[in-house]
Amino acid sequence: MFIRKLNLPLLILPILLFSIGYITLRSTHKELAENQLVYFIIGYLLYILISAAPSELFFKYWKAFYFPTFVILTITLLLGIEKYGSSSWIKIGTFVIQPSEFAKISLIISLSALICSNAKNINSARKMLNVSLMSLLIVILVLIQPDLGSALVLFVVVIGLLFYAGLSKYFFVGAFIVLGLLSSPFWSLLQDYQKKRVLVFLNPSLDILGAGYNVTQSLIAIGSGGFMGKGFEMGTQSHLGFLPVFWTDFIYASFAEEWGFIGIVIFNLIYMFFLIYILYLSKKANTTFKSLLIIGVFFVFMFQYTVNVGMNLGMLPVTGITLPFVSYGGSSLFSSLILLGLVQSMCKE
Repeated sequence: MFIRKLNLPLLILPILLFSIGYITLRSTHKELAENQLVYFIIGYLLYILISAAPSELFFKYWKAFYFPTFVILTITLLLGIEKYGSSSWIKIGTFVIQPSEFAKISLIISLSALICSNAKNINSARKMLNVSLMSLLIVILVLIQPDLGSALVLFVVVIGLLFYAGLSKYFFVGAFIVLGLLSSPFWSLLQDYQKKRVLVFLNPSLDILGAGYNVTQSLIAIGSGGFMGKGFEMGTQSHLGFLPVFWTDFIYASFAEEWGFIGIVIFNLIYMFFLIYILYLSKKANTTFKSLLIIGVFFVFMFQYTVNVGMNLGMLPVTGITLPFVSYGGSSLFSSLILLGLVQSMCKE
């Protein structure tokens, strides 16, 4: 029976992580919590459906995922709805989606299949040209929306997959040299609010009431939670509106305020186990394609978790990267469950 073939920890862990986010939303914003529950039910059904698909389907038909994504990102760039200073959303009927979230899925599938098509020639100039062009088209389309957070996630996926596939270390040395040379023009391309976030990260006291306000309030929320937390519906920073976007970017701080140090430790242990388990599955995969795809999913979740928690703790600049399965948002939740569905599809065989 199909259900018996599914990996049990991968069925339970997303429910567990979602529950943490749902409890936090239920405490701070009940209407959003109800919406998120609907998103999760739909997304989980989609997750099971994708899990049933044979792994060969994604390997053979990767172009069917890549090219529609390219088209949708182009349309979003031209006709996108602006939110939080970025035109990253597009309206389809009554729904508003963020295509850059789904670009992670198509890039992982496409890149894994392309690398796998002739893995022995990964260091050939032709192979690297194909991989670089395919990846850069997607990353650049997301970057110029501008959506720096999602572009960083995509960039990490590309670098991570190439490193895992055995690309020569000289390529990475050369790439970092080029990035260093391009750092100045790249800085000039950043929006003013993005530059300010980096400067405030380096010096939090630079603009406490402006660009540094988010991180300052996040640290206050986490610190005020103490050892045991203030309790359910008792978080003042989120309930009184001091903590900004407490339902997405700073939901970690919102959770920490109500559940304290103990809650944070338990949450981090669950998430670390989740990441390590996916990494373990990539090592157990019986084909190169499966292994690459699973490790690509790992890089997405690992990077987003690290950056989101880091910016909540003031250790990394604020980039607008959500916490998978926990932060509010239909697009983020759907893409996370689809990615996990791909892992299930690779594992059941």
